[in-house]
Amino acid sequence: MAAPNMREKILTAAARLFADNGYSAVSMRRIATAVGVTQANLYYYFRDKEELIRSVLEYAFTGKNQTFVAEAGDAALEERLEQAIACFLTLLFEDAVLAKLFFRELMTDDGDRLKFLTENIFQDSFDTLVKILGEYLDTADPLQAAIFLTSTLIGYRQFARIIPHLHGAKPEYVEPAAIARHFMDEIRKLSKENAVSG
Repeated sequence: MAAPNMREKILTAAARLFADNGYSAVSMRRIATAVGVTQANLYYYFRDKEELIRSVLEYAFTGKNQTFVAEAGDAALEERLEQAIACFLTLLFEDAVLAKLFFRELMTDDGDRLKFLTENIFQDSFDTLVKILGEYLDTADPLQAAIFLTSTLIGYRQFARIIPHLHGAKPEYVEPAAIARHFMDEIRKLSKENAVSG
């Protein structure tokens, strides 16, 4: 098997194992067994487990997180924001491995890995979100608005498994596009346009 394909095979298997079991519960031996290679072969591709988890995080998120704040050409800010919310929710709802990895990393005590995740994977998209919110919302602090929006979406996803069991809950309450539309209805009330007309 060609080297790039083997590397991808290792990353895919490791991502699933880390997502399902957590970083500390997964050994390099277990990953090697899942891939069908020796531990020595695994160390040929990755110096140690820390390099592997960081490579897994880049592999799982890079490219996908760019859709969170897609550059939509000449699209209106409102359209770009709704698209960003829908894309982020779709990732969290439909990519089980990515979502589990993400939630596990948010709960880690490893500050270095959280810093790596922030600086190498999320920061550019988050900066773009801050810029969009700064232009769209009537707010003096678009950074805090972006933090609030992102954490609300993350919290909604975590609570989503309970939603179908709530009295009166509708199926669309757990559909990313419908959730994005509802969020945009609320965010529109805080837009600069509404602030001027109100």
